[in-house]
Amino acid sequence: MAERILKAEPDWFGAAQALVEGLQAQSTLDGRVDVLERVCLDLGEALYPGFAKLLAAVDHFGDHDVKVLVADALAQALLTARLPSTRLPAWGAGGFAGLGLDGPLRTNSRNVGPLEFLCVWLVRDVSDEALGGEAFETAATYLIDLVSASPRAAALYVDKLRADAGDPTEGLHNAQTRRLIETLAERWAAGDAPAEVARAVARTAEADRGAARWGLPLR
Repeated sequence: MAERILKAEPDWFGAAQALVEGLQAQSTLDGRVDVLERVCLDLGEALYPGFAKLLAAVDHFGDHDVKVLVADALAQALLTARLPSTRLPAWGAGGFAGLGLDGPLRTNSRNVGPLEFLCVWLVRDVSDEALGGEAFETAATYLIDLVSASPRAAALYVDKLRADAGDPTEGLHNAQTRRLIETLAERWAAGDAPAEVARAVARTAEADRGAARWGLPLR
């Protein structure tokens, strides 16, 4: 099967509008979660960054009611453990770049949602292109703002991040990415603006890179 790739300049407005229309066509929250799952599945694991960008586009182009619609669906997805996710190798399971997840390493992989994916992508090679600090801040700001349109979704997502960070057997995060999601969860829970939360995470990552360049251990 030919590898699926995003167009050089995808129509993010059109894609966001189609997603919203699909959600609006459903009369139940579970039906809207089905739509989110189907869109994520259609993109596939290799294009999961596109799903994160799609949610960011909804926040960028959508009005308040649209954001609430999507955030409420995400809240239901979190509540029912159906958050559209991709899978990344657990630490020690092998490399990231170009890794096919259809083989035996799938059993050593972990589910990761869009915000956690951005945190891992900021510091690890999990896609064909690196994610710089500025791009992370832009994407994370949009996603946090979108989820925050539903206080219930925001609270559930913060709880998920805290649970991931506090689970020593979870296997996805090393000390660095664990620190990033902890920063994200605590600043979000404290009521900081989305841009401030995203900036705090990016600065934490940059501080860790600085320590690594000096050969200092990460705390």
